[in-house]
Amino acid sequence: MDKRIHECPGLKEQDIAFLRKIEAGMAITADVSRADMLLCCLLAPDRALILRHTMPKSTASLYRNDASGRVFTPEEQPLLFRTFRSGSGGHGQKEVLTNGAPVIQDCYAISRDAQQVIAALVFETNMVAYERHRRRNRSFRQAVRWLQDMCLHGLLEETSTLSRFGMYDGVYLVDPQFKVVYMNGIAANMFRSVGIVSDLREQTIGTLEPIDAEMVEQAYQAGKPLERRHESQDGRIWIRKVIPLRMAPVTWQNYWQNWYNVLLRPDLPERDVDAVMVMVHNATEAVQKQRELNVKSAIIQEVHHRVKNNLQTIAAILRIQARRCETDEARQHLTEAVNRILSMSVIHEFLSQDEHRPINVREVCQRVANQVTQVAASPEQQVDIKVSGPNIRLPAGQATPTAMVINELLLNAVEHGARDDQGGRIQVELLDRGDSVEIVVEDNGLGLPPDFDPAQGHSLGLQIVHTLVTDDLKGEFRLESITPDAEAQTNGDGCAGGTRAIVTFPKRSLRAD
Repeated sequence: MDKRIHECPGLKEQDIAFLRKIEAGMAITADVSRADMLLCCLLAPDRALILRHTMPKSTASLYRNDASGRVFTPEEQPLLFRTFRSGSGGHGQKEVLTNGAPVIQDCYAISRDAQQVIAALVFETNMVAYERHRRRNRSFRQAVRWLQDMCLHGLLEETSTLSRFGMYDGVYLVDPQFKVVYMNGIAANMFRSVGIVSDLREQTIGTLEPIDAEMVEQAYQAGKPLERRHESQDGRIWIRKVIPLRMAPVTWQNYWQNWYNVLLRPDLPERDVDAVMVMVHNATEAVQKQRELNVKSAIIQEVHHRVKNNLQTIAAILRIQARRCETDEARQHLTEAVNRILSMSVIHEFLSQDEHRPINVREVCQRVANQVTQVAASPEQQVDIKVSGPNIRLPAGQATPTAMVINELLLNAVEHGARDDQGGRIQVELLDRGDSVEIVVEDNGLGLPPDFDPAQGHSLGLQIVHTLVTDDLKGEFRLESITPDAEAQTNGDGCAGGTRAIVTFPKRSLRAD
């Protein structure tokens, strides 16, 4: 419900609580009614606020976007303001055309007592859908009317947990004698596919499957809606929802809506439940697809796990090879290769846990930093690498090159920034810029050489960084010397002098991968 509800004058806490009960039943009511529903209150005599707009799942909405929070004027919604003034509701047609058909409105006043209207509930449907509904079975139209009345009186609060009623779902009605008084064509085809005769008019609920009879009986006894998923031995998966319906109290305002019950069936005793609506959804295909996706996901996770193990094995072999190298240069090259391999294995470790989960770059930075400290630093070096910043989650397609970039920048900082410093400090800072990410790596070394040209003479590590940032991450990379700060040197905060590497790249949608 729109947060501006407290701007509506005259609404008390009990009024708001009652409107929330109405709101809870709007989803299933909009679906069955095949109409957009608008719950409105008055902000001023000439302004009405849409507290809640519910679009139907069973048909196309008249609105492109959710209209909750929108403000109407009397010129836009004359029937709505007439309802607020008179308190009696009404039926009308909007002049605005949608998809080539005029919009039909049914507006109902919501009163706290017999005199004060606190809100209004509007049903909107196009003329084609409205005429189609008028030609439907009389029992079904009456059931829809009961459902709408229950929503209007806040009696569908427990339906908020039910799944939505879709365009291709079946529906049927069962009367107190447990006879099927209506079944739409979709439901008839669903039962025909399992060998049950399609013409079920005046047949008892026992003609259907046992779960149907069980759920309908439970709805009559408990008077509460319920939903169950049933998987048969032949692999069918149907989701059934049952909603107990109650006839609205007959008053002079709704007498014409209930004439069938009052005049033709005067012997009907008062009941807690007057009919049960059953909705059937065939979820077989969707569930099977989901199971296939789960199997594929499990296989992919296992592949990532094995790739991680293989990369770590390769890294271990290279470590052994590095220890047997006779030259420092060869040993250094192999050590750098080990770190590059391990930085990739970090990503595969995350993906082996959940391939669809976005990867926390801060955790990746911390793991890469730990690896660099253990592998790259020589025994006589005391290198302290700190990672700071918020948790930033990126898809795997960005997290992998980001891990490689962090690894190369840290290797470069350890090799050059902390090479001759017994107390080398390196700081990695993550900055979330909203639509982009900024990564800053600083060391407290001697800074860049005076003749350093970023465009030429890059080391292999910096060439890798430049390629990954510009080509893979579509970002920018720059290196700069840090001007020594006397205060930082005194306090020991940050890096007093040294080199700063800055990487900036736009975030990619988490759905992109």
